[in-house]
Amino acid sequence: MLIKNVDSLKPVFRALFNQAEIMIKSGKVIDVDITEHKEKRSNEQNAYYWVFNGEVASFLYDAGCSYGEHKLPYTADLVHDINKTVFGIKTTTKMDVKCFCEYMTKLLIWWQEKTGGEFMCSELPTSYLQRKGYDIRW
Repeated sequence: MLIKNVDSLKPVFRALFNQAEIMIKSGKVIDVDITEHKEKRSNEQNAYYWVFNGEVASFLYDAGCSYGEHKLPYTADLVHDINKTVFGIKTTTKMDVKCFCEYMTKLLIWWQEKTGGEFMCSELPTSYLQRKGYDIRW
């Protein structure tokens, strides 16, 4: 459970206590962990990533580019595979908001360099996430 302020401590811990008590009385053994909350990649981050990949693919397709020996058309999935290979990233799932924005900035710069500065993304990750309600502070 996410606790953002001191006023929430007692009600949240009371609810957790009640749940734990029921489980223990039912013969279960429980684990309790308290950790610092870290924003993980959200659905909005995932959506932005795929919008970005789609924009790169559309740009390359519209420019008449194709990929590899078989001249495959660029797709969002192909751009995703290229991103993973070039940057050695298997998944963005465990990235927090800051790491995700930094990664997306690297991707944007890389694709801009590869296209001679011609590719421009419609929106940067930070402004996209702020528009979706995320508090972006480093």
